[in-house]
Amino acid sequence: MATDTSVVSDLGIYVCPRCKGLLRQEKGALRCPACSQTYPLREGIPDFIGEELSQSADPVLRRMRFIDRMASIYESRLWYPIVLNLYCGFHSPSPAHLISIVSQKIQLAKGRVLDIACGPGTYGRRVASPSKEVFGIDVSMGMLRQGVAYIAKEGNSHMRFARARVEALPFEDGFFDAALCCGSLHLFADTVIALREMARVLKPAAILSVFTFTAGRGGILKFRSVREWSRRRQGLHVFDIPEMERYLTASGFKDFQPEISGSILTFSARKQMA
Repeated sequence: MATDTSVVSDLGIYVCPRCKGLLRQEKGALRCPACSQTYPLREGIPDFIGEELSQSADPVLRRMRFIDRMASIYESRLWYPIVLNLYCGFHSPSPAHLISIVSQKIQLAKGRVLDIACGPGTYGRRVASPSKEVFGIDVSMGMLRQGVAYIAKEGNSHMRFARARVEALPFEDGFFDAALCCGSLHLFADTVIALREMARVLKPAAILSVFTFTAGRGGILKFRSVREWSRRRQGLHVFDIPEMERYLTASGFKDFQPEISGSILTFSARKQMA
C-alpha cells in the first residue's frame, strides 16, 4: 500500500493526452473535466490508452500480448543480446555498452527525462538519479509492471511509469529537459508524427538520444529482402542516414549526430529553438 500511495501522489505531472487539460484524481482513476475522458489506474500505473490494441491495424500493437509475456525475460540473455546479434551483427555493442552510449549523450542534462517506449526501464533506470527524474511511457502493461518491480527491488525512487502512446503523450508542452528513445523508433507507424510529439514535450535545445536500426554491414538487416519482409510483416522500419535526418528536420530537431555499429544506429539531436 505504501508504494501505491507514493505513486498516486505523483500523478499531478500528467495531463490529458487528448486535450492537454489538467486531470482530476478520483478513486482508481484520473479524469479530465475539460473533455470528460477517464483514465484508470492499474496497480498504480496510469493508463492513457483507451483502445483495444489487439484490434489495431498496426502489426506491432497487435502483438502486444506477446510483448507483455516477454517482459520477464526482456533484459535476460534469452532475448536482448540474441536480438542485437541477429539483427545487427556479432560485433554490435553489448547491451551494457549500448546503454552507456545512449546515456552519455544526455549526461549533461539535468531535470526531467522522458523515456519513450521504455519497456521495463532498461535505459531509463540506469539514467534515473537525484539530478535526473525519469518518466517512462510504454504501450505494454506487462513491461511497465516489470519496470515497477525492478525499481522497487533496486530502491530507485527517481523513475515513474505510465501507459501511453508516443503519438499522444500525457505531458505539457516543454515539460522535459531530455529524452530517450531506445529500441523503438523503428516500430512507430509514422516516424514524423512520433518525433513531432517528442519535440512538443521537450524544452528548446533539449537533447534527444536514440538507438534504432539502419541498413548497415552487420546482421540480417544488411539484406534488403529481410528489411522489406520485416517492414511488411512486423512493421519494422530500418532507416538510412539521409532519411533519418529529413525526419528529424521535419519534426523540429537539429544537430543530428549519428554513429553506426553494424546495423545499429545511435544518434543525438536537439530540439530547435523557438
